[in-house]
Amino acid sequence: ALKISDQPGLAEDEPGVALIGCHHAREWISLEVPLLIGKHLLENYSRNSQVKALVDAAEIWIVPLVNPDGLEYSILNYRLWRKNRRLNLDGSYGVDLNRNYSYGWAYDDLGSSPEPDSAVFRGTAPFSEPETEAIKTLFQTRRITAAISYHSYSQLILYPWGYVDQPTEDELLLEQLAEDMAALIYQVNGRVYQAGRAASLLYKTNGDFTDWAYGFYRIPAFTIELPPVDLLQGGFWNAEEDIQPIFQENLPAVLYLINWAISSFDRTRDTRGHSDRFFNRGLEKEKENIVKGRPGAAFKGKEIW
Repeated sequence: ALKISDQPGLAEDEPGVALIGCHHAREWISLEVPLLIGKHLLENYSRNSQVKALVDAAEIWIVPLVNPDGLEYSILNYRLWRKNRRLNLDGSYGVDLNRNYSYGWAYDDLGSSPEPDSAVFRGTAPFSEPETEAIKTLFQTRRITAAISYHSYSQLILYPWGYVDQPTEDELLLEQLAEDMAALIYQVNGRVYQAGRAASLLYKTNGDFTDWAYGFYRIPAFTIELPPVDLLQGGFWNAEEDIQPIFQENLPAVLYLINWAISSFDRTRDTRGHSDRFFNRGLEKEKENIVKGRPGAAFKGKEIW
């Protein structure tokens, strides 16, 4: 992970914001955006007062590439490869890393699959994969208070829940933050991103990053589905000249979320996994949601991303 801070060698009493990219190998643009955000923060720290104020008051953690093995396979062998490159017991390859987190893992067989050859295979257990285990460790050892997971495509800003189509306890806050970010994106170049609850606006997922980050740590967590809006507009294929505009339109939304994290930071609430008070509450929630799926359910109807 890349840490951007005024004191990168110190663990300061500041909010952390995590920007996560490329859970899914074929979603190349989801790697470019967090990388370019990091580049912008570093290059503008000494010449932009807004950037300096945000970096001075927060710790920004950027993981641009969760799935390096899958990305390499997508580049060299099969452009539409989605999962990692785990060799499964049946001889198939890959676990869907965005179905491998523990909150709601295996809730049903609609939001993920127990079948290894499925594109949404959830793995043999929560955090069975080293890639998701690394994200878990980051959150356990750092004070993350807001997070974005970048994906493509569809132009959406999604918030929990994904595993059930029900509001969270913080629905109004999550909805407001998502709508504000969508409005800021629109102001840049007129591109429309819809904001809404993941299970309602897109489809149900279980064991995904956003449900886990919110459900376990109770922090605002969002999935941003980057352009284009649909397969007819290019789907997973983004032209090289599209990268910079997509980054530029997403930048104000990220700066807004970092600013929100700073302004709402509660130093009495430790969101790290080793905080007994908060960790135990989250752990109880996780245990409640690790349930076995119903046999026979099948995923169908929409292409997944």
